[in-house]
Amino acid sequence: MNLTPECVTCIFSQALRVCEKLQVDKVTTKAVLDRVGCMVPTWRFDETPPQVAARVYPAIAELLETDDIYRDFKREATEHAKAFIPYVEAMINQSDDQFHAALKAAVAGNVIDLAATKQFDLKEEVAKVFETPFAIDDSSALRQLLETAKKVLIIGDNAGEHLFDKVLMKQLVRLFPEIELGYVVRGEPIINDITVLEAKEAGIDEVATIIDSGVNTPGLDLSRASDTMKRAYERADVIIAKGMGNYESLNDRSTRPTFFLLKVKCNVVANSLGRNIGDIVCKRSL
Repeated sequence: MNLTPECVTCIFSQALRVCEKLQVDKVTTKAVLDRVGCMVPTWRFDETPPQVAARVYPAIAELLETDDIYRDFKREATEHAKAFIPYVEAMINQSDDQFHAALKAAVAGNVIDLAATKQFDLKEEVAKVFETPFAIDDSSALRQLLETAKKVLIIGDNAGEHLFDKVLMKQLVRLFPEIELGYVVRGEPIINDITVLEAKEAGIDEVATIIDSGVNTPGLDLSRASDTMKRAYERADVIIAKGMGNYESLNDRSTRPTFFLLKVKCNVVANSLGRNIGDIVCKRSL
């Protein structure tokens, strides 16, 4: 999905939101906004929003003298998410369709997104997600492919959300014992996206092989992926891509059977999907 004028405004605004979140002083805040403002003319409409963000966030990090802007907030999000996992697992176990319920649980975690223009309350989302229908529901097609799949990739998104992804993966391993799971993470810190560090701390390697994608974009940019990542991608029978960044990166570029699992949080993605902000989707591509 290519950059739009609305994306330009959003990404520039994210620079201010970073400073507000970190309680940066006004002099440094202006320096950050000046730096990002000077970058705007270099942004191209044939790029994806994550490709642009991959240049913006390192520039902000340099000014703030850190290599991981949201390090502390990722830890807080993870601790916050932990409290909901027993409830989510209980809801799945009580469901008549545990596969569908596990997909819903993974979407509930997708509300944890510090870069989104629209913020959602995790407690509220977890409480209602099991009663909310997918606005686009290709889960039956996903289930059918998983019944014969051998290699499945889950492309992670945000820290905290990865705990909900682990719940999903545990269910997939139980329901489809023949599959081999891979969990794809970012190659380096970008926004609050999941990296190898957070994945290992959460014990993701107990249920899946953790794959460092090698990318520095908040979404899987295949053109920047490591050789290891590219091989895993090409060998995958099914790919489940979490969140808007992965949708923006892959929706019109995926070459493997891909299912996007996300909550819609901005107008651009809503328009692309033909749905509304706040909707949850399980959408097939290819």
